[in-house]
Amino acid sequence: MSWPISYEDVIAARQRISPYLQPTPLRRYPSLDEEVGHGIRLLVKHENHLPTNAFKARNALSYMTALDPAQRTHGVVAASRGNHGAGLAWAGRELGVPVVVCVPHGNNPEKNAAMRAHGAELVEAGRDYDEAVEVAHRVAVDRNMVIAHSTNDRHVIAGAGTLGIELCEQAVELDAIVVAVGGGSQAVGTITAVRELRPNIAVYGVQAEGASAIHDSWHARKRIAHDTADTFADGLATRSTYDMTWEALLDGLADFVAVSDAAIANAIRMLLRTTHNLAEGAGAAGLAGVIAMGERLAGKTVAIVLSGSNIDAATLRRVITGEL
Repeated sequence: MSWPISYEDVIAARQRISPYLQPTPLRRYPSLDEEVGHGIRLLVKHENHLPTNAFKARNALSYMTALDPAQRTHGVVAASRGNHGAGLAWAGRELGVPVVVCVPHGNNPEKNAAMRAHGAELVEAGRDYDEAVEVAHRVAVDRNMVIAHSTNDRHVIAGAGTLGIELCEQAVELDAIVVAVGGGSQAVGTITAVRELRPNIAVYGVQAEGASAIHDSWHARKRIAHDTADTFADGLATRSTYDMTWEALLDGLADFVAVSDAAIANAIRMLLRTTHNLAEGAGAAGLAGVIAMGERLAGKTVAIVLSGSNIDAATLRRVITGEL
């Protein structure tokens, strides 16, 4: 198969974004280890400490810094439920690039507000993320803007790969990494770094049961699309595979699990209790995956990516009260 990016692409992305972003912490919490059990030594990569509280600041900045001057002048348009759009808006403000973000109707109002606060123009259209992508393509043609897809772009994936390099450098001992999969940029970027630096490390994927198209495709060994994506973890709410990540996920993941929204909510509460860090649904999915694979990972040192903390107040309230 043809791998979508090279390790050299990740190194180039790291050089471009390093003037703007510091490495995020990798920490161990004994109380979290105790709650997870099975003798697992858990390391938490705090991507929630980046400027937009999510790893996608890396992706967006890698993409933006790779644009040529003419493309920066015309501006960028993208579809997003929140974190990709916020990352682009932040990066656009840093670099002076106009940004339009297409969001589905009924999108999280707090995430919409954050994107606008970072300087993005919002277009609300479509019933979900995948329909918002179609709108973004029309805007790109009408306004002569460049499309910044959240997954199908090698600079985006290379940006995600920079967190994989950091993980390999920071963890003296590491047996496995468990990552959430929405479109797959985080997983494929991580696998690219791991294959070069620490090929003995296994990378596992996690999706929500209500938005499990890539998980189901992986196990069927063929691409499957679903009609809906039903999960409160909006960073995971996709209903199809993606051209640039599908084959790499098929080839590179050691295994792939799907977890319930209740399991994700439990992981949010567990992270809050033990690390006193807030996680959104996608940000806690890695921990939910570790819990689901507890016996398989017993006795191992495992890293998870707290990929974002942008959970809205209403959803957080439902998580804390146990409604979710």
